[in-house]
Amino acid sequence: WYDLYAQRWPAFADCFRFAGGAEDWCYLYRKTLQGKCECMLEVFDREKKLGFAMAAMPARVEYDATLGAYVARYLSASPVKPETIPEAEGHRLRVCPASARVQLQPSIEQKGGLGNLKLAYGEDGDPELVPGLPQYPGRVLEGTEGLQVGQGVELQWKMQMASPFGWWYGTLEQLQKVPGSQLAQATITFGHFPMTSRWYRLDVRFGDSSLRPCAFGGYTGGIRATTEAERRHWMRFFPVEPVRF
Repeated sequence: WYDLYAQRWPAFADCFRFAGGAEDWCYLYRKTLQGKCECMLEVFDREKKLGFAMAAMPARVEYDATLGAYVARYLSASPVKPETIPEAEGHRLRVCPASARVQLQPSIEQKGGLGNLKLAYGEDGDPELVPGLPQYPGRVLEGTEGLQVGQGVELQWKMQMASPFGWWYGTLEQLQKVPGSQLAQATITFGHFPMTSRWYRLDVRFGDSSLRPCAFGGYTGGIRATTEAERRHWMRFFPVEPVRF
């Protein structure tokens, strides 16, 4: 049953396996079809809007069998309508990146041991899976390890203080450690913008748990290196034409 589940809903399967406590995959398959499973995931290419190009944004996601699609409810400081994502676009969904999970703790211990999901009981007395309280999208990723100039990176950035972080993909152009501290100074370029755009290059200080004002507006957090497989996946969403505002 796990193989069937993972083949149909790979991001959900990854979510449940990381959270722990998922053993009856037949039960989860049935509940997912009934729309009673909801996972905290990250969505690439949110609403396919240029403003979210090359970004992965946190959302509560469930599967709606009547639509044959996922329904993503984005975490936001302001009201946002859910996005319907066709099942064929399941590659747009992922769990918090593996290298960041230990620090950011996307799975929060809840009664029932299902991490970012917990057990509750519906009106029919049947167990249902409902979300726990999300905290990780607001946590700053600490550290400067594993970064190399020229590699792809993901930057935590958000526009509003009350919003969660999204991950924004770019290339690490420069990296310097700040003497006598755990901090580093990075320059990141965002290749989906023209080189003449104000959004093309950004200097970021990072490494501790502090939230810092961003020259683009909003706030930055931490930076993580991407694997080659992750880089290739990001390239699936690289705009055909440079993004211009």
